[in-house]
Amino acid sequence: MLQEGQEPENGQEGIERSEQKPFEFLVNAVLTIEKLRVAAQVRQTHLTLRGRQDDETDELLVRIKNLEDYADGRVAALIQGHPAYHWFSRVKGVGRENIGKVIGLIDINKANSVSALWQFAGYGVVDGKAPKRVKGGGTLSYNSQLRTMCWRLGGSLMKSSGCFYDFYAEEKAKYLQRYEHRGIKIVPASKLPKQNGKCYEPEDIISEGHVHNQALRKMIKLFLACLWLVWREAEGLPTRAPYSAEYLGHTHIISPWDMVDREEKKQKVAAAG
Repeated sequence: MLQEGQEPENGQEGIERSEQKPFEFLVNAVLTIEKLRVAAQVRQTHLTLRGRQDDETDELLVRIKNLEDYADGRVAALIQGHPAYHWFSRVKGVGRENIGKVIGLIDINKANSVSALWQFAGYGVVDGKAPKRVKGGGTLSYNSQLRTMCWRLGGSLMKSSGCFYDFYAEEKAKYLQRYEHRGIKIVPASKLPKQNGKCYEPEDIISEGHVHNQALRKMIKLFLACLWLVWREAEGLPTRAPYSAEYLGHTHIISPWDMVDREEKKQKVAAAG
């Protein structure tokens, strides 16, 4: 596959797309349509602010939205045939469109470990820190679209008040306790000191938003770890365990089935018994 920022050679991009599975191609098409819709909306907004209107932009936006609705509907319908559907369909906060835009960007055959999936999704660690875009461009070490889609999914999991939200809340409490124990002051972003007109975090201060993002990132990593295990097992691919203890620093194993809706969990336990 092309690395982000790499130019296709001799029709390489067309070859890559022709070799994609239908679902993967559809998800990539959805993301392309979404970008076009956003661009049209931005143009429409700017025109409106200037007291102008463009019938061509308005008509194009209507047609793009119809196409986007169709493509999103197909993704939501086809997702039911995914090998890991029996798991993620039982997780509160996982909408069919959101999860489709995550798994449609993942080749589980190439992700031979949880850490490999994290790296590809932009949730790995580079020099002890989360990877960031480098000024001046260049090839990214991760798939930026997948990283964004995972973040969106994380937001949905947060709003669900399900098991993944509970995990987030526990991790956030740990971070808060850790920083307070180290004497680091936790403040709203608006209270951060400024340097050259920009807010920054001194060694003894951290923003509330930073702590939130740390806990949210850890929750997303757990979701990806669970997805990786269920998906690999369903495909008959090798797995490694205990992934939660090995990768997330937990002393006990967190099973993917610990993170589903409680009622569904009870049904699974009852059926097994």
